[in-house]
Amino acid sequence: MTSTADRPGRLLAISDLHIGYAENRALVEEMRPETDDDWLLVAGDVAETVADIRWALETLSARFRKVIWAPGNHELWTHPKDTVTLRGVARYEHLVALCRELGVTTPEDPYPVWEGPGGPVAVAPLFLLYDYSFLPAGCATKEEGLAYAHGTGVVCTDEHVLHPDPYPSREAWCRARVA
Repeated sequence: MTSTADRPGRLLAISDLHIGYAENRALVEEMRPETDDDWLLVAGDVAETVADIRWALETLSARFRKVIWAPGNHELWTHPKDTVTLRGVARYEHLVALCRELGVTTPEDPYPVWEGPGGPVAVAPLFLLYDYSFLPAGCATKEEGLAYAHGTGVVCTDEHVLHPDPYPSREAWCRARVA
């Protein structure tokens, strides 16, 4: 790569890499910064397995000045094809440790400050999970929303593989994160 000292870095963001798909993995393989000072925010849904998450974040952190990660629901899945069977908080903490090993900033780290164009600005990768505040029309509770989903045959995979351990529910884990 030729020197880009004459050009300012950029603050870039991407999400939903889903590198379990060969086409998406190839796109990540080709991703390169345009300047030596480009930062990349990776806003969730990198992959479903720890090995794939590691590959993607290791690949990107070797190329960009700084990589900042916030998990999506797919990283938190305990997928049947993953050799890492950690669930809930233990899985999240494992991913945070992986990121730190790779030099990737996480929601558990101090917020980095972007000093480039448009800065200074603190970049805050948040991990708060989600709840059932957004329900289908005519549904007033989580139970009604899930019943509706089951009736349509479209139920989020999170209901089966995103475990809240040690919390009794994802809502309880969400409340703890917000607190």
